[in-house]
Amino acid sequence: MELHEVREKIKSAGVIGAGGAGFPTHMKFADGIDTVVVNAAECEPLLYTDFTILQRHLDQVAEGAQAVRAALGAERAVLGVKIHTAEKLGLKDGQPLGGRFSVKTMPNAYPMGDEIVLIYQTLGRVVPPGHLPSSVGVVVINVETAYNVANSLKGIPVTRKWITIGGDVPKPAVYRVPINCDVRAVLEAAGVKIPEGDVVIDGGPAMGNIINPNFSVVTKKTKALVVLPADIPAVAYKLADVHRLMVRTPSACCQCFHCTEICPRHLLGYPLEPHKTLRSVANEISAHPENLLTASLCSGCGVCTLMACCQGVTPSVTMAQVKKALRSNRLGYRADRCGEVNPERGNRLVPVESLKRRIGVAPFDRQAPFGGDLKIRQKKFRLPLSQHVGKPSVPVVQAGAKVAAGSLIAKDAGGISAALHTPVSGTVTAVTGRQIEIAVDEVD
Repeated sequence: MELHEVREKIKSAGVIGAGGAGFPTHMKFADGIDTVVVNAAECEPLLYTDFTILQRHLDQVAEGAQAVRAALGAERAVLGVKIHTAEKLGLKDGQPLGGRFSVKTMPNAYPMGDEIVLIYQTLGRVVPPGHLPSSVGVVVINVETAYNVANSLKGIPVTRKWITIGGDVPKPAVYRVPINCDVRAVLEAAGVKIPEGDVVIDGGPAMGNIINPNFSVVTKKTKALVVLPADIPAVAYKLADVHRLMVRTPSACCQCFHCTEICPRHLLGYPLEPHKTLRSVANEISAHPENLLTASLCSGCGVCTLMACCQGVTPSVTMAQVKKALRSNRLGYRADRCGEVNPERGNRLVPVESLKRRIGVAPFDRQAPFGGDLKIRQKKFRLPLSQHVGKPSVPVVQAGAKVAAGSLIAKDAGGISAALHTPVSGTVTAVTGRQIEIAVDEVD
């Protein structure tokens, strides 16, 4: 199948980065790609989504990866997977998975799922700061994304999502659910009651965001719903007052530079030095954000806050605020090359087991088996038009229209955008600039 055919099928099916980034997959295709990397790092603790898909549908993941590789004319495809996950799946480093697709094992360290780290760990290439992976001949797709690519080639759009429900719950499990179902309905269907004093996180404990389950839906980007106590380190800093943290940061930081020494991207030679940003942020973030450009290179992994700081400062929060200011001013850092990879990098990787203990989630990390397709009982679905990076989808239906499950309800807006399909049959009750609402035909 030719590149334009594969690209069009992926585009038509509404495939986006399913690992959390949400970048439309068809927009990743570029000239000069020689390697496709399938991200199976399962970056954060408590998440078993990618593992479950690989366990049950490795052939389909391989099919999607090979289709992308062949369409791009790339020399090879690589499955980047942590050693402990590979062992559970019976995979070995260098093992062929059919065609030009093979396994590359990686240390059990965090954050291996960061695509900059992933590319270096699997291929030994460093993406220049501010550049895309295509600049070094690589395209990265998530495990579920590869699975969805294989479906798209058969004309099957994205209407289901694989998610881990874990943390402080009786029985962690991986489920398949309709996209855009209510988080509350998902938790109820899984038999989960949120304990008093707990919160719900969309994503992993380190990089995920706290959400209100009563007003949130599962999007195409959702990888997990994790329930955790509010008083453990992984959650406490997410609940802290950002303004107070920012005011305290410059005076509390002792400039020990541990945050910089352990920063995963700094170790790859990126000019990212959180300790310097912390000291200068008070005067510069509002008046001169251009002086803090390197903060745009931060991945948001949280290692600096959760593993490095000895003063109770939250470097990752500060970096996030600086990045926000930079984006609002359309500023960022870009260079054609970076420094040398730190020779001590291998000794400074953060073991996942150490991270789990430090952030307080170790007691909640239990293998999550596949729980099947959840039966979601809700009368109305709300489908956001912006659940991907880029321009919102453009509705192609009007209020009163009858729609069948799997049908197109919003097309891509051109450029960086994605199509949207309904996961249920029903009647469109409202179309706004933000979402489409559908009343379900039949609820058991």
